[in-house]
Amino acid sequence: MKRPNPIPSPDQAIAGAAPASQTLVRGLDVLEMVATGPLALPALATRLGLARSTAHRLASALLERRYLTLVPREGYGLGPKLLELGSCAQEQTALLRVARPYMEALAEESLDTAFLCICDAGTALLLECVPGHRPLLPALRIGERTGLTQAAVGCALLMDGPEETWRDAHAQDCGNPSSTAAFVDRQRELARLGYAYDPARLEDPIRSVAAPVRGTGGAIIAAIGLASAAQYLGDGRLEAVGRAVCRAAASISGDLGCPASTARRAIRETNGETTALTTGETGEAEFLHKKEAFAAGRPAEPLEAKAAHVHDPRTEGTRRTSKADFGVR
Repeated sequence: MKRPNPIPSPDQAIAGAAPASQTLVRGLDVLEMVATGPLALPALATRLGLARSTAHRLASALLERRYLTLVPREGYGLGPKLLELGSCAQEQTALLRVARPYMEALAEESLDTAFLCICDAGTALLLECVPGHRPLLPALRIGERTGLTQAAVGCALLMDGPEETWRDAHAQDCGNPSSTAAFVDRQRELARLGYAYDPARLEDPIRSVAAPVRGTGGAIIAAIGLASAAQYLGDGRLEAVGRAVCRAAASISGDLGCPASTARRAIRETNGETTALTTGETGEAEFLHKKEAFAAGRPAEPLEAKAAHVHDPRTEGTRRTSKADFGVR
């Protein structure tokens, strides 16, 4: 029997790595070394076993990118960029942990795929998805990006933005000034609804609905939504799906520390007009009842009841059930 290759030591791994990888690993070593406290260059080079010129080159690059900072009379210390990344990592971890149960409930209730996105570098970045009972083709992939104005989730992430932000995002994604006015008008209408949805277009195989998730200060930090094959998410089903997605978004927002009143009715001024962005004029008691029901897995209103023509592939003998429903050709 062939024996497995021994696991290389860290020093052997660095020695056998490509030059770019060596530089990356050594840069990480610098960060870990100064994590215990500021170090002067000579001490840093000695502890890393590097020439002083090499240590200085690594530290200078990290200093330029704000991963390190210079502490007077002490040397190199951790920089503000690491605080920013740590804050982002903590926020995303909490977001995923809180959102996951609501995504699972949405997927189970609707039979469709639930997803969660954040705004990153001017795009909508897919953080997580939970497949429903109806397979989605093509499937969503974690890490995928889409333009902020090209899908419902991006429109949900932009929902609080001033119209100037909407115009800039549309120009970046489309580069077609003639259609910007129509996009701004539609975005204004979506803000009044409190959720965003993809237009019904024959060429699109997938359609989605999304609503904004808010953090402790009430600002939008993510968007949750449902995606389905376009044939299962017709105009007659949009309102029921939109309301369910809004309930989930409001519940996640509340669990993340957003005040219930803000999660229930996020207010925004557009050209002097006050508009409700999430659950409309729902009363506080009704809102809390729906939130508790959703969290407990008891749908406040069945999504499938709103669309009798949509089959349930979990049940034998329901209409339109076929191999194609399960991605089998």
